[in-house]
Amino acid sequence: MTPSLLRRLFGAGADPVGKPGPEPEYTIVFPPTMLWANHQRPHHILTQLARRHPVRCLYNDWTVRELVLEGGKLIVTKRAFRRSMWRGPLVYYFSIPEKLDYLRRHRLRPDLLVFELMDLPEAEFSRWKKRLPQALEAADIVRTTHPAITEYLHDRHPGELDGKRITTSRNGVDLELFDPGIEHPRPPELSDIDRPILGFYGNLDAWIDWRLVERLAALPDYQVVVIGGTEGMPPKVPARLLRDSSVRWIEKRPVTQIPAFLKCFDVAIFPFVVNEMTNAVDPLKVWEYLAFGKPVLATRTAFVMERPELFELVDRDSVADSVARAMVRRDEPSRVAERKAAARTRDWRLIADELHGEIVEALGLGG
Repeated sequence: MTPSLLRRLFGAGADPVGKPGPEPEYTIVFPPTMLWANHQRPHHILTQLARRHPVRCLYNDWTVRELVLEGGKLIVTKRAFRRSMWRGPLVYYFSIPEKLDYLRRHRLRPDLLVFELMDLPEAEFSRWKKRLPQALEAADIVRTTHPAITEYLHDRHPGELDGKRITTSRNGVDLELFDPGIEHPRPPELSDIDRPILGFYGNLDAWIDWRLVERLAALPDYQVVVIGGTEGMPPKVPARLLRDSSVRWIEKRPVTQIPAFLKCFDVAIFPFVVNEMTNAVDPLKVWEYLAFGKPVLATRTAFVMERPELFELVDRDSVADSVARAMVRRDEPSRVAERKAAARTRDWRLIADELHGEIVEALGLGG
């Protein structure tokens, strides 16, 4: 995109949705990729952009007729985006290479393309490889969520990047939602549990070390609680574990309900297998665990080993000792304070502000 195109403004007009307010500096749209109810990284970022800046945010979710949030500045809808829905320059924010097709299909002509690669294109995500060069060439701004993904792009796609800077922007936590000072009633699904809870929530997929979960479930004095589901595919959970009464299975819950469950966890667990793909993840759930000051029982992924002092390390052969150690350290004031302090450095508000600054600079709106 040329600087003249980047600076082009669409005609001004009345705000079609919500309360009157300042004319948006730009409109940012996110194509149908993830359900809004799952509240992953794009959901948090768009919410904070709408809340903190004169920006209109449009999110396409094929399951939502229309949801108007943040005083009309954030619209979630299953309808195709229409020209009448935006003001100012149009920014297209996408995370899967194939979503370039959405532009052609709906005749969108964005002023700026922001491509944010959130997982390494290996294993479950290897299908992204075919179109990844095209996405990198088309993007004006390239971002990743982990240094390993940034290194992957530099090593394998220098030609497509053509000197473009890559911003590595790690994941964060909603400190207002995951505030341990807020009182929550105990969820009825946990009301009958009278043993310490080892808890997990998230997608139930191949990257979870289910054999490790089995060994946790075998501990006689604890209750394992697993909350979650999968994105459009059957859970990859061993059938024998689904039948195990030592594991309480709870269907996926909206993010607004998760703090009530997390408050009941005695130890939070991050039982990922360790491989190339998981060594490039920066998991949202772990920052939420830490925001509550919870001890986190974790396998040795690269993310965990960046700050091993924040975690209680575990493998299949050390389950009993690791859990016992986590319970001893659960309420130690210095450790609780250290966990919460680490989470405060990952505030979604700061992460959204960084993206806003990049967009404003690229659009030439900085004055």
